[in-house]
Amino acid sequence: MTRSKALPVVAGAAATLGSLAFIAPSAPSSGHAPQLRGASTTVEATASQGSAGTVLGSAALCAAAGFASSRRRGNVRRKAEDDAYGASHTSFYTDAVAKDKYDTLEEVLATKLKDEKLKAHVNELLDACVKITEALRVNLVTVNDSANTFGDKQLTVDVIADDLLWDLAKTSKYVYEASSEEEPEIVKTNEDGQFVLCWDPLDGSSIVDNNWAVGTIVGVWDKSTGLIGATGRDQVMSLVTLYGPRTTVFMTLDDGVYEFTLGDGNKWICSRDKIQIKKECKIFAPANMRAAQEVGGYDKLIKHYMENKYTLRYTGGLVPDVCQQFTKLQGVFTNPTSQASPAKLRLAFEAAPFGRLVEMAGGKTSDGVSGGSVLDVKITAVDQRTPLAIGSANEVDRFNEMVLEKQIA
Repeated sequence: MTRSKALPVVAGAAATLGSLAFIAPSAPSSGHAPQLRGASTTVEATASQGSAGTVLGSAALCAAAGFASSRRRGNVRRKAEDDAYGASHTSFYTDAVAKDKYDTLEEVLATKLKDEKLKAHVNELLDACVKITEALRVNLVTVNDSANTFGDKQLTVDVIADDLLWDLAKTSKYVYEASSEEEPEIVKTNEDGQFVLCWDPLDGSSIVDNNWAVGTIVGVWDKSTGLIGATGRDQVMSLVTLYGPRTTVFMTLDDGVYEFTLGDGNKWICSRDKIQIKKECKIFAPANMRAAQEVGGYDKLIKHYMENKYTLRYTGGLVPDVCQQFTKLQGVFTNPTSQASPAKLRLAFEAAPFGRLVEMAGGKTSDGVSGGSVLDVKITAVDQRTPLAIGSANEVDRFNEMVLEKQIA
């Protein structure tokens, strides 16, 4: 009877401590069942338990050894999986840990954005992004009767997003001039305003019907510099809103780049602060791959990514393809130019706002021609186009070296 009572205890210890534990029947004992303490497996038995304690101790030691060996094998296997699968493996997923409390937008702006006019204008912009979020949730993606200034057929959601931003620009006391990527002309909206506002209302029109992530890109200049003749470095702030399963916005504040997430009741909470992009990366997003047929350096660069097991993360939408750098804290987006496949990105509406965000987060940019920062390119026309490489610093340097054949300090 005594033996039949002891066996379940030993078996339970074996199950807890490791799959390699050896289970031996215990000798008869009139004492109490032994107690197992801690992961390191200290087995205590009274003297009256005799050889049962010895057997249990041996079983526990075997279990502990098996557990440790299993963990070592698991670590080796996980390292091999990391090497084999790259960013597809869970080690590349977010490492953000839930907080007990998240600061509100108002709390962060109170300490991280000193300019009171700009602070008020940011709130206006985010209110417009909330309205765009709601419009995307309920409107079907269909072709609108109108076309933009380039003759491109517009989608209903494009028009809605653009109209909402024009409503903001024309009614805000802070906006001096405004321009939309859909109608690249500078419009004076308020003689007493302070800022020049440029936006791409819904970047990713070609993929929005797939229900993929799209976004709004905004650059803000002071009226003292205006837009024409200024550079991206003259921006006073930029922000990008990403509409996906969640709505998030990345914006430049006085001391860095912050992420805000739209929460319950359409309230914004700060989900990441002072984002820093690593210099090294293993994630690449190669746009304009047609250019690789003409630009040998771009062909070699793409082969370098594949041969060195980088992970492809590319949707064809500039906003998600670059914003992943702020959540993964690494990555590179490349969009070179060639004679047959010229670059299509707009400097004022896309490259400059993203350039400010990435460089303030510790990343680097290339204008795709000189190899210098895209933020130093003078804006000479509202619809000016530019090549672009943007992201982790060492990978932008690699782009300059292999595609442009330039060594940039």
